[in-house]
Amino acid sequence: MNRPHRSSPVRVAIAAIALALVSGTVSAAAPVVVVDDLGREVRLAAAPQRIVSLVPSHTETVCALGACDRLVGRDAWSDHPRSVLALPDVGSAFAPDLEAIVALRPDLVLVDEYSGAVEALAPLGLVVFAGTPQRLEEVFDMVDRLGRLLGAATEAALLQGRLRGELDGVAAVVAGRPRPTVFYEIDPSPYSVGPDGFIGTLIELAGGANVVPPELGDFPLVDPEFVVAADPQVIVLADAPYGIDLAALRARPGWSSIAAVREGRVFELTQAQSDVLSRPGPRVGEALMLLARLFHPGAF
Repeated sequence: MNRPHRSSPVRVAIAAIALALVSGTVSAAAPVVVVDDLGREVRLAAAPQRIVSLVPSHTETVCALGACDRLVGRDAWSDHPRSVLALPDVGSAFAPDLEAIVALRPDLVLVDEYSGAVEALAPLGLVVFAGTPQRLEEVFDMVDRLGRLLGAATEAALLQGRLRGELDGVAAVVAGRPRPTVFYEIDPSPYSVGPDGFIGTLIELAGGANVVPPELGDFPLVDPEFVVAADPQVIVLADAPYGIDLAALRARPGWSSIAAVREGRVFELTQAQSDVLSRPGPRVGEALMLLARLFHPGAF
């Protein structure tokens, strides 16, 4: 009886590669192409290893995707996770230190689409991705695009799943509870938030009812008399770190009659809380929980 023929490991490997080539399952790594918020095609031949982020939410997303060690520079406002504070500060999105950025030899720079940084950095031969989420759903799209740019598609999918779970969980707890009317103050002008923007959607999911109507836009400058007439039951002061407090509201004409002021439901955010709420990134679940606890303290 003939013995079964045994191929050497080398022959098996060669055969496997040949079969893969025939079937098309092995090919040279294709470049990644992602369209940014300016409509530009951003191309990378390989996953970037030296990233400069000029947007705090992008800094946080890069780290949440497991690529914090690839950051080589950050903007002045990026402070989470705390480890990024050890990175070189290269200015801000609207006032970047171009010389410092070039010296870091980044293979990818993340910027805000409204900052004009693309016009300053792209001519220097740098690969620049411009974009910042304006709506809550855009946070998930940004996680997806950054995940593809970083070669971290699996991590991006897992992060999206975790965030949706956090949002759905908080929304389920507050569902059916009476919704307090809410005024969210960004600064004492007063600038506020509309219901369709990132923060406005979080207010809705947290069980609040924004007094600012959608036709005023996502970040409107409102008339102080409008707030008095709206008579919100809750006021959230994102400008509290800059000295705006309950006493300041009482000093405004007519504001002492507002229900939130009368009943002491004016919440003065810390800088850390304001940052969480203003950054459309991987801490949206934490931001939602913060608002839900303000609006419905007995539910958590």
